[in-house]
Amino acid sequence: MPDPSTTRLGLYKSKSDGSELVNYSQDIGQNWDRVDAAVGFAPATSTTRPSSPYSGKAIMETDTSYRTYFSNGTAPASGSWVEIPNASGTFGSNLKLASGAQLTIGADVNLFRNAANVLRTNDGLIVDGALTASSGLSVTGNLSVTGNLSVSGIGQTQYVVKTADETVTSSATLQNDDHLTLPVVANAVYSFALDLYMVDAADFVGDFKMSFTCPTGATFDMHGSGAHTTDLTAGTSANGEWIGKLATTSAGANLSFGCGNTSVTAARVYGRLVVGGTAGNFQLQWAQNASDASGTTLKAGSYMTMTRIA
Repeated sequence: MPDPSTTRLGLYKSKSDGSELVNYSQDIGQNWDRVDAAVGFAPATSTTRPSSPYSGKAIMETDTSYRTYFSNGTAPASGSWVEIPNASGTFGSNLKLASGAQLTIGADVNLFRNAANVLRTNDGLIVDGALTASSGLSVTGNLSVTGNLSVSGIGQTQYVVKTADETVTSSATLQNDDHLTLPVVANAVYSFALDLYMVDAADFVGDFKMSFTCPTGATFDMHGSGAHTTDLTAGTSANGEWIGKLATTSAGANLSFGCGNTSVTAARVYGRLVVGGTAGNFQLQWAQNASDASGTTLKAGSYMTMTRIA
Protein backbone atom coordinates (compact mmCIF):
# COMPACT_ATOMS: atom_id res chain seq x y z
CA MET A 1 0.00 0.00 0.00
CA PRO A 2 1.48 3.42 -0.96
CA ASP A 3 2.33 6.08 1.57
CA PRO A 4 -0.36 8.78 2.19
CA SER A 5 -0.56 11.48 -0.47
CA THR A 6 0.68 14.98 0.31
CA THR A 7 -1.81 16.99 2.35
CA ARG A 8 -2.19 20.09 0.15
CA LEU A 9 -1.76 19.04 -3.48
CA GLY A 10 -2.57 15.35 -3.04
CA LEU A 11 0.67 14.23 -4.74
CA TYR A 12 1.08 10.46 -5.00
CA LYS A 13 3.90 8.93 -2.96
CA SER A 14 5.27 5.42 -3.52
CA LYS A 15 5.95 3.20 -0.54
CA SER A 16 8.88 4.54 1.39
CA ASP A 17 10.26 1.05 2.13
CA GLY A 18 11.34 0.67 -1.51
CA SER A 19 9.04 -2.23 -2.23
CA GLU A 20 7.08 -0.34 -4.89
CA LEU A 21 8.57 0.49 -8.24
CA VAL A 22 8.26 4.06 -9.52
CA ASN A 23 5.48 4.44 -12.07
CA TYR A 24 6.18 7.36 -14.40
CA SER A 25 2.56 8.09 -15.27
CA GLN A 26 1.34 7.92 -11.67
CA ASP A 27 4.34 8.93 -9.62
CA ILE A 28 5.91 11.56 -11.86
CA GLY A 29 3.65 12.68 -14.68
CA GLN A 30 0.44 13.15 -12.69
CA ASN A 31 2.30 14.71 -9.77
CA TRP A 32 3.99 17.28 -11.98
CA ASP A 33 0.65 18.12 -13.57
CA ARG A 34 -0.73 18.87 -10.11
CA VAL A 35 2.32 20.93 -9.19
CA ASP A 36 2.01 22.89 -12.42
CA ALA A 37 -1.69 23.57 -11.79
CA ALA A 38 -0.95 24.80 -8.27
CA VAL A 39 1.89 27.19 -9.13
CA GLY A 40 0.97 30.89 -8.88
CA PHE A 41 -2.63 32.10 -8.89
CA ALA A 42 -5.12 29.60 -10.24
CA PRO A 43 -7.66 31.13 -12.63
CA ALA A 44 -11.30 31.02 -11.53
CA THR A 45 -14.41 33.18 -11.65
CA SER A 46 -16.38 34.75 -8.82
CA THR A 47 -18.86 31.84 -9.10
CA THR A 48 -16.40 28.98 -9.75
CA ARG A 49 -13.92 29.32 -6.92
CA PRO A 50 -12.46 25.98 -5.75
CA SER A 51 -14.85 24.16 -3.44
CA SER A 52 -12.15 22.38 -1.39
CA PRO A 53 -9.13 24.68 -1.33
CA TYR A 54 -6.11 23.95 0.79
CA SER A 55 -4.90 26.58 3.26
CA GLY A 56 -2.87 29.09 1.24
CA LYS A 57 -4.51 28.30 -2.11
CA ALA A 58 -4.24 31.40 -4.31
CA ILE A 59 -6.68 32.30 -7.08
CA MET A 60 -7.36 35.12 -9.50
CA GLU A 61 -10.85 35.93 -10.74
CA THR A 62 -11.00 36.38 -14.48
CA ASP A 63 -14.46 38.01 -14.39
CA THR A 64 -13.66 40.77 -11.85
CA SER A 65 -10.64 42.38 -13.53
CA TYR A 66 -8.40 39.83 -11.81
CA ARG A 67 -9.04 40.37 -8.15
CA THR A 68 -6.78 38.04 -6.17
CA TYR A 69 -7.51 35.93 -3.08
CA PHE A 70 -6.02 33.20 -0.93
CA SER A 71 -7.86 30.66 1.21
CA ASN A 72 -7.25 30.71 4.94
CA GLY A 73 -8.31 27.07 5.15
CA THR A 74 -11.45 27.57 7.21
CA ALA A 75 -14.84 26.04 6.48
CA PRO A 76 -17.03 26.58 4.64
CA ALA A 77 -14.76 27.20 1.68
CA SER A 78 -16.95 30.07 0.45
CA GLY A 79 -16.06 32.05 3.57
CA SER A 80 -12.36 31.26 3.56
CA TRP A 81 -11.26 33.62 0.81
CA VAL A 82 -9.15 36.62 1.86
CA GLU A 83 -8.66 39.35 -0.73
CA ILE A 84 -5.13 40.37 -1.69
CA PRO A 85 -5.10 44.05 -2.76
CA ASN A 86 -3.84 44.73 -6.26
CA ALA A 87 -4.29 47.31 -8.99
CA SER A 88 -7.30 45.57 -10.51
CA GLY A 89 -10.14 47.09 -8.51
CA THR A 90 -11.92 47.49 -5.19
CA PHE A 91 -10.51 45.96 -2.04
CA GLY A 92 -13.49 44.72 -0.09
CA SER A 93 -12.03 44.03 3.35
CA ASN A 94 -9.94 45.72 6.06
CA LEU A 95 -6.60 47.27 5.11
CA LYS A 96 -4.21 47.48 8.06
CA LEU A 97 -1.01 49.54 8.04
CA ALA A 98 1.69 49.76 10.68
CA SER A 99 1.42 52.83 12.92
CA GLY A 100 4.41 54.49 11.24
CA ALA A 101 3.33 53.71 7.68
CA GLN A 102 1.37 55.85 5.26
CA LEU A 103 -0.87 55.39 2.27
CA THR A 104 0.67 57.06 -0.77
CA ILE A 105 -1.47 57.76 -3.83
CA GLY A 106 0.38 58.81 -6.94
CA ALA A 107 3.51 60.90 -6.50
CA ASP A 108 2.15 63.66 -4.29
CA VAL A 109 -0.76 62.57 -2.05
CA ASN A 110 -0.53 60.80 1.30
CA LEU A 111 -2.66 59.73 4.24
CA PHE A 112 -1.18 58.61 7.55
CA ARG A 113 -1.57 58.23 11.31
CA ASN A 114 -0.38 61.47 12.93
CA ALA A 115 -1.03 60.48 16.56
CA ALA A 116 -3.35 58.22 18.52
CA ASN A 117 -6.81 58.42 16.91
CA VAL A 118 -5.65 61.16 14.50
CA LEU A 119 -5.63 60.75 10.70
CA ARG A 120 -3.63 63.30 8.70
CA THR A 121 -2.69 64.27 5.18
CA ASN A 122 -0.04 66.79 4.15
CA ASP A 123 -2.08 67.63 1.08
CA GLY A 124 -5.44 69.18 0.27
CA LEU A 125 -8.69 67.42 1.09
CA ILE A 126 -11.96 67.98 -0.76
CA VAL A 127 -15.21 66.53 0.59
CA ASP A 128 -18.09 66.54 -1.89
CA GLY A 129 -20.60 64.99 0.49
CA ALA A 130 -21.48 65.62 4.13
CA LEU A 131 -18.64 65.95 6.66
CA THR A 132 -19.61 64.94 10.18
CA ALA A 133 -17.32 65.52 13.18
CA SER A 134 -18.74 63.95 16.33
CA SER A 135 -16.06 65.12 18.78
CA GLY A 136 -14.64 68.35 17.34
CA LEU A 137 -13.08 69.64 14.13
CA SER A 138 -9.80 71.56 14.38
CA VAL A 139 -8.67 73.66 11.41
CA THR A 140 -5.24 75.30 11.18
CA GLY A 141 -5.29 77.86 8.41
CA ASN A 142 -8.17 79.08 6.30
CA LEU A 143 -11.51 77.29 6.08
CA SER A 144 -13.31 77.90 2.80
CA VAL A 145 -16.93 76.79 2.51
CA THR A 146 -18.79 76.77 -0.79
CA GLY A 147 -22.46 76.34 -0.02
CA ASN A 148 -24.37 76.53 3.24
CA LEU A 149 -22.78 76.06 6.66
CA SER A 150 -25.10 74.39 9.17
CA VAL A 151 -24.10 74.51 12.85
CA SER A 152 -25.87 73.13 15.89
CA GLY A 153 -24.45 74.09 19.27
CA ILE A 154 -22.07 76.97 20.00
CA GLY A 155 -21.62 79.09 16.89
CA GLN A 156 -25.08 78.40 15.48
CA THR A 157 -26.75 81.47 13.97
CA GLN A 158 -30.51 81.62 13.47
CA TYR A 159 -32.42 84.13 11.38
CA VAL A 160 -36.09 85.03 11.02
CA VAL A 161 -37.67 87.80 8.95
CA LYS A 162 -41.05 89.44 9.24
CA THR A 163 -42.95 88.42 6.11
CA ALA A 164 -45.94 90.78 6.39
CA ASP A 165 -46.85 94.14 7.93
CA GLU A 166 -48.49 93.95 11.37
CA THR A 167 -50.52 96.81 12.89
CA VAL A 168 -51.54 97.50 16.48
CA THR A 169 -54.27 100.09 17.07
CA SER A 170 -55.40 101.68 20.37
CA SER A 171 -53.31 99.38 22.57
CA ALA A 172 -50.24 99.88 24.73
CA THR A 173 -50.34 96.26 25.94
CA LEU A 174 -47.43 94.18 24.69
CA GLN A 175 -48.43 91.34 22.36
CA ASN A 176 -46.50 88.60 20.57
CA ASP A 177 -45.18 89.52 17.16
CA ASP A 178 -46.62 87.35 14.40
CA HIS A 179 -43.23 86.34 13.00
CA LEU A 180 -40.17 87.25 15.06
CA THR A 181 -39.57 84.27 17.35
CA LEU A 182 -36.71 81.75 17.50
CA PRO A 183 -36.13 78.53 19.49
CA VAL A 184 -33.46 78.35 22.20
CA VAL A 185 -32.01 75.35 24.03
CA ALA A 186 -31.51 74.88 27.76
CA ASN A 187 -28.30 76.03 29.48
CA ALA A 188 -27.11 78.15 26.57
CA VAL A 189 -26.13 81.78 26.02
CA TYR A 190 -27.10 83.74 22.89
CA SER A 191 -26.37 87.15 21.45
CA PHE A 192 -29.22 88.68 19.47
CA ALA A 193 -29.82 91.60 17.14
CA LEU A 194 -32.94 93.07 15.55
CA ASP A 195 -33.55 95.58 12.79
CA LEU A 196 -37.07 96.97 13.26
CA TYR A 197 -38.89 99.24 10.82
CA MET A 198 -42.06 100.96 12.06
CA VAL A 199 -44.48 103.72 11.11
CA ASP A 200 -47.50 105.56 12.58
CA ALA A 201 -50.52 105.69 10.30
CA ALA A 202 -51.49 109.36 10.72
CA ASP A 203 -49.68 111.07 13.62
CA PHE A 204 -46.67 110.93 15.96
CA VAL A 205 -48.62 109.86 19.05
CA GLY A 206 -48.62 106.06 19.27
CA ASP A 207 -44.91 105.41 18.81
CA PHE A 208 -43.46 101.96 19.50
CA LYS A 209 -42.37 99.93 22.53
CA MET A 210 -40.96 96.44 22.65
CA SER A 211 -39.62 93.66 24.82
CA PHE A 212 -39.31 89.88 24.71
CA THR A 213 -40.64 86.76 26.36
CA CYS A 214 -38.24 83.95 27.18
CA PRO A 215 -38.31 80.51 28.85
CA THR A 216 -38.74 80.23 32.61
CA GLY A 217 -35.43 80.83 34.36
CA ALA A 218 -33.87 82.79 31.49
CA THR A 219 -32.70 86.40 31.67
CA PHE A 220 -31.78 88.87 28.95
CA ASP A 221 -29.91 92.14 28.66
CA MET A 222 -30.85 94.51 25.85
CA HIS A 223 -30.07 97.94 24.51
CA GLY A 224 -31.32 99.81 21.50
CA SER A 225 -30.98 102.95 19.45
CA GLY A 226 -33.72 104.75 17.56
CA ALA A 227 -35.80 107.92 17.44
CA HIS A 228 -36.75 109.60 20.73
CA THR A 229 -40.43 109.19 21.59
CA THR A 230 -41.05 112.83 22.57
CA ASP A 231 -38.66 114.57 20.19
CA LEU A 232 -39.96 112.95 17.01
CA THR A 233 -43.11 115.02 16.55
CA ALA A 234 -42.72 116.12 12.95
CA GLY A 235 -40.69 115.40 9.85
CA THR A 236 -38.18 112.56 9.65
CA SER A 237 -35.39 113.60 12.04
CA ALA A 238 -35.13 113.94 15.82
CA ASN A 239 -32.85 113.30 18.77
CA GLY A 240 -31.92 109.66 19.28
CA GLU A 241 -32.73 107.27 22.11
CA TRP A 242 -30.12 104.96 23.64
CA ILE A 243 -31.61 102.71 26.30
CA GLY A 244 -30.28 99.67 28.15
CA LYS A 245 -31.96 97.04 30.32
CA LEU A 246 -30.00 94.47 32.36
CA ALA A 247 -30.97 91.04 33.74
CA THR A 248 -34.55 91.27 32.50
CA THR A 249 -36.70 88.20 33.06
CA SER A 250 -39.95 89.21 31.39
CA ALA A 251 -41.57 91.76 29.15
CA GLY A 252 -42.06 94.05 32.15
CA ALA A 253 -38.98 96.02 31.10
CA ASN A 254 -39.19 97.48 27.63
CA LEU A 255 -37.56 99.86 25.17
CA SER A 256 -39.52 102.70 23.53
CA PHE A 257 -38.86 104.46 20.23
CA GLY A 258 -40.51 107.24 18.27
CA CYS A 259 -42.38 106.54 15.03
CA GLY A 260 -42.66 108.76 12.00
CA ASN A 261 -45.95 109.92 10.54
CA THR A 262 -46.20 107.88 7.29
CA SER A 263 -42.39 107.92 7.02
CA VAL A 264 -40.74 104.70 8.16
CA THR A 265 -38.35 104.98 11.10
CA ALA A 266 -36.01 102.27 12.35
CA ALA A 267 -34.56 100.94 15.59
CA ARG A 268 -31.62 98.65 16.13
CA VAL A 269 -31.75 96.39 19.21
CA TYR A 270 -28.93 94.22 20.58
CA GLY A 271 -28.67 91.98 23.59
CA ARG A 272 -27.67 88.79 25.34
CA LEU A 273 -29.94 85.95 26.45
CA VAL A 274 -28.91 83.52 29.20
CA VAL A 275 -31.09 80.40 29.20
CA GLY A 276 -31.48 78.29 32.34
CA GLY A 277 -32.59 74.69 32.54
CA THR A 278 -35.71 75.17 30.42
CA ALA A 279 -35.70 75.38 26.62
CA GLY A 280 -38.32 77.30 24.68
CA ASN A 281 -38.73 80.32 22.41
CA PHE A 282 -37.33 83.83 22.46
CA GLN A 283 -40.26 85.94 21.27
CA LEU A 284 -40.46 89.61 20.30
CA GLN A 285 -43.37 91.47 21.91
CA TRP A 286 -44.41 95.00 20.99
CA ALA A 287 -47.23 97.53 21.18
CA GLN A 288 -47.89 101.24 20.89
CA ASN A 289 -46.00 103.23 23.47
CA ALA A 290 -49.18 105.27 24.00
CA SER A 291 -52.59 103.96 23.02
CA ASP A 292 -53.68 105.79 19.88
CA ALA A 293 -56.44 105.24 17.34
CA SER A 294 -53.92 105.89 14.59
CA GLY A 295 -52.31 102.47 14.25
CA THR A 296 -48.61 101.66 14.63
CA THR A 297 -47.25 99.21 12.06
CA LEU A 298 -44.16 97.02 12.28
CA LYS A 299 -43.11 96.54 8.69
CA ALA A 300 -42.34 93.41 6.72
CA GLY A 301 -38.57 93.07 6.32
CA SER A 302 -37.87 93.63 10.00
CA TYR A 303 -35.73 90.73 11.18
CA MET A 304 -34.02 89.06 14.13
CA THR A 305 -30.81 87.04 14.34
CA MET A 306 -29.49 84.98 17.26
CA THR A 307 -26.05 83.41 17.64
CA ARG A 308 -25.27 80.86 20.33
CA ILE A 309 -22.09 81.98 22.11
CA ALA A 310 -21.95 79.52 25.04
